[in-house]
Amino acid sequence: MIVAVAMHKCRSLRRLLVPVVHARGFRQRPVPGNLLQRWIVPLEQQTTRQMASSVGVPGGNGDSSVYTIFVAISALGAGLYIFKTLKDDKARFTDRMSTLATKTKELNSEELQDPGKGEVPADGEGASETVTALSENDSSSRPEVPSHAPFLLIGGGTAAFAAARSIRARDPGARVLIISEEDDPPYMRPPLSKELWFSEDPNAVETLRFKQWNGKERSIYFQPPSFYVSTRDLPFVENGGVAVLCNKKVVYMDVRENKVKLDDGSQISYEKCLIATGGSPRSLPAIERAGKEVQQRTTLFRRVKDFIALERITKEVKSVTIIGGGFLGSELACALGRRALLTGLEVIQMFPETGNMGKVLPEYLSNWTTEKIRREGVNVMPEAVVKSVSFRDGKLAIQLKDGRKVETDHLIAAVGLEPNVELAKSAGLEVDSDFGGFRVNAELQARSNIWVAGDAACFYDIKLGRRRVEHHDHAVVSGRLAGENMTGATKPYWHQSMFWSDLGPDVGYEAIGLVDSSLPTVGVFAKATAKDTPKSATEESGTGIRSESETEAEASEISVPFSESATAASAAATLTSAKAPEQGEDYGKGVVFYLRDKVVVGIVLWNIFNRMPIARKIIKDGEEHADLNEVAKLFNIHED
Repeated sequence: MIVAVAMHKCRSLRRLLVPVVHARGFRQRPVPGNLLQRWIVPLEQQTTRQMASSVGVPGGNGDSSVYTIFVAISALGAGLYIFKTLKDDKARFTDRMSTLATKTKELNSEELQDPGKGEVPADGEGASETVTALSENDSSSRPEVPSHAPFLLIGGGTAAFAAARSIRARDPGARVLIISEEDDPPYMRPPLSKELWFSEDPNAVETLRFKQWNGKERSIYFQPPSFYVSTRDLPFVENGGVAVLCNKKVVYMDVRENKVKLDDGSQISYEKCLIATGGSPRSLPAIERAGKEVQQRTTLFRRVKDFIALERITKEVKSVTIIGGGFLGSELACALGRRALLTGLEVIQMFPETGNMGKVLPEYLSNWTTEKIRREGVNVMPEAVVKSVSFRDGKLAIQLKDGRKVETDHLIAAVGLEPNVELAKSAGLEVDSDFGGFRVNAELQARSNIWVAGDAACFYDIKLGRRRVEHHDHAVVSGRLAGENMTGATKPYWHQSMFWSDLGPDVGYEAIGLVDSSLPTVGVFAKATAKDTPKSATEESGTGIRSESETEAEASEISVPFSESATAASAAATLTSAKAPEQGEDYGKGVVFYLRDKVVVGIVLWNIFNRMPIARKIIKDGEEHADLNEVAKLFNIHED
């Protein structure tokens, strides 16, 4: 069959070539006999013909039959080669298509049996159903700890959650992994020492839902569990998501290989990393030296589990003692004092300062706060320095340096926060020797692909110098900015974060900048009205978390009184003539200005709320003011 086809192609090729040969001048001499008879021509004639034809090119006067035969044979060979090649290609193509068809059937079969191996739909209910099927049918076979996360956030607090939301807002398909040492997904810490203690819901400890001062109910968790993607599914979901790996701790960072090692030995590689490790509550040397019995009866208040445990303990014991007079200690004292009035629980608060929040508030306001907390049912002991703590006869015995002794059932240490910087050694990151925390640049970067936010970040404030801040608003804003910069932005951190503290629903304050009682202050106060309370403030704003919801732009058009002719002497006169409020006065509401080199560097708004943009602008301007009484009018403190 092949030979017949080849001969047919040869004849066809010959019919095509003959006209071409004649057109180019090739001429064939008629030779008697058939073609084979030419091979028995005498040698002399062949030689003569060859010599004659070799004088010029084929097609001349010589015989070109040999050349014609050569062309025909070449054409025949080419035809055979083309035919064979096409036949082999067809066979290979058929075989390839058969193989692909077989593989497709196998893949379809596997996909029906294991839908986790297929693609997840991008949107609509189908996406949700497929993710659900994926989670139920395939997640168990995947490792809990993914080997790679494009965006790795170390720490499960407010800063990490704010960064995750910011990353997803700028990159909707981003895969974000949060590694948390806690049992819970990210949550708000402020209610743990405020509203939750005032809840009338007996199930608040289980639900962790509370009523804000304005009566609205909410959860401490930023998002419900359905918001998050399973850590097993994170690498496979088409549109990415945020996953939280709980009860894990990063113990080592390899910044060259972009990898971290967890306490269980697993490793995770990353492209961008945020360190938001926060801090750990400090203890007292006297407690650390005391031994196991004392430490088992001491709460270092920080996490959800600490709130749950302390809520239970205060129902079981007869006496608790809070060590610390700062924000946390004073808030817990007010919260537990309310329980003391209801149940007879003895609540003691002791601290080395002369009054509550003595490191923050001017002396007269600190003393007023102390009296306020005493009225809440708390036995406040200022100027108390703990020398030793021991356990005997079922009680904790606290020995003070001035000789006083206190017996109690349980201790609560609220003496500050130590930034978690253990990763600095393995990562080769710099820790600030004065303020603690990881030193970062204006964009919150510690290295080219590592950012730091929240309590653990030591940043440079262009107005106030290098700082480290331990407040909710700073965690929100720094986390948000770090997330933006992790997705390509290059924004500097210029935000002046605020913080607030509530001594129950009736007294509270908001502050910004450097609020240090060692600085000179000027206070301007007025009579308060019924709406000048934290409860009224939340009713107006609609939220109990008075974080940064207003922007600097809202205050950009505010004109702050300032006279260019005001000299240092006039400013000094203002400070000299500013009279501190008399002891015992009722400080209904007011503004306290903190000054450094005669410039306002900090402001406390006492029972004045939702005016933070004005305070922020005053600090941002960084100017001397001839009369701070005029500046105080910007806060409408004399409104009825």
